Amino acid sequence: MEREFGPARNVRRRRVASAIAVGAIATGLALGTTACGAGQTSQTANQASAVNGNSATVGPLALRDVAIVFPKSGDVAFANGGPLEMSFLISNTSPDVADKLESIEFANGDGKVTIDGPTEIPATKSLRAGTPGLLLTTSAEPEDPSEKRITVTITGAAKTITPGLTVPLTFDFQQAGETTLNVPVDAGPLLPRQDKARGVVEEDHGGGH
Repeated sequence: MEREFGPARNVRRRRVASAIAVGAIATGLALGTTACGAGQTSQTANQASAVNGNSATVGPLALRDVAIVFPKSGDVAFANGGPLEMSFLISNTSPDVADKLESIEFANGDGKVTIDGPTEIPATKSLRAGTPGLLLTTSAEPEDPSEKRITVTITGAAKTITPGLTVPLTFDFQQAGETTLNVPVDAGPLLPRQDKARGVVEEDHGGGH
């Protein structure tokens, strides 16, 4: 059996070491790329249509799961600006001071909001509206059988109500005052989310590619 000695053997060792190093770097790059991609998806891939309701706090009142739910009548209600139902939970955390929801209005005046039912919020009690859609509810607070659910209906907001976007609505309370929320519009299980309100045309500033 022949053995290599001297310069020839050293050159061979250096070549083997270089090959091993290159292989290790390539493997590391491959693993790094895989690790960076693990657990990540594109913004649009597997994007759920439903959205979580918004939340806010004004004084002792905690607004939770505030949203415009997907209409039972289908997407034609969006084109007509309603009627659409709102869903929310308002909890009064005060131990002794009652409050009342006076009104809900579009911050930009684009539509009308009608409230049907008593809107008093006794101390330590809650006021609920509508029935939240799929995935819209985030609150784990159990429902009190003594609390009545009201109906809040939106009409006359054709271009403002767009599935997947938000609508600024102002809640006015007798004691706590006002607060404005960007209320999400549920897209339901089928409609795609939009990136702008319907009817909005982007200006062409030139310089196209």
